[in-house]
Amino acid sequence: MDPAHPTIDILICTVADRLENIAGMLLPQREGVSYVVSVQYNSDPSPVIPSVLESRPDVRTGLFRGMGLSRNRNNSINMATADICVIADDDNVYTDRHLDTIIDSWSRNPDADIMIFRAETLQGKPLHPYPVPYVCSVEMTFRRDSIQSRGLKFDERFGLGGTLFCAGEEDVFMADARRAGLVIRYNPEVIVRTNGITTSSGFSTDKRLQMTKGAAFGYVYGTFSAVWRSFKEAGWYLFRKRTNPFPILFNMLKGIWILR
Repeated sequence: MDPAHPTIDILICTVADRLENIAGMLLPQREGVSYVVSVQYNSDPSPVIPSVLESRPDVRTGLFRGMGLSRNRNNSINMATADICVIADDDNVYTDRHLDTIIDSWSRNPDADIMIFRAETLQGKPLHPYPVPYVCSVEMTFRRDSIQSRGLKFDERFGLGGTLFCAGEEDVFMADARRAGLVIRYNPEVIVRTNGITTSSGFSTDKRLQMTKGAAFGYVYGTFSAVWRSFKEAGWYLFRKRTNPFPILFNMLKGIWILR
């Protein structure tokens, strides 16, 4: 790796019926920047790769059967070859300015293993009221060798289509990274625009999201702290949202118990 000029793989996870959308994400070819497209499918026949993707030497596409966003993320990491990986969804918008930010930031931080940035909505507004105590996947970039040499992966129990829980894969991944002693840096610059819809937006009424948050608390903080945080979360919905806190608390505690 040339520290001053790190290569970049943008890891795009998608499913078969959204494969045609990927071409719209691609910028003009640029030295040192490639796209890795990981495509999940479950039915026969296997998807046909659009010619616009096959014709681009800077695009690598891989098909695999299965379900679960975390499985898809892990497959894209296995396909990657560049110095730096950028986690992406199939509805993201990138510009050359975004890529300049990523490359410049990594060239200035050669000791970092993971670097977290900011994201905007498609309308150019902050994705969250930054700073926030959690990370969205599209804000994440990492040094590929640092992740693979320590065997770090996205926990396939978590995430959309996960075996147990429907979100939380970023929290779990970052907890594993901290426990592995990786150097994590935060850069408050924007590297992507996205549709602004987050999995947690329906938390107050979605039982699976409530269980997932409890489980993620349990994984990241341990059982005792997770229980305390679950009471605090349920209380917030009572006093701030005037929402019945007991179903929320019950489901969060259930998630903690399932994970044990």
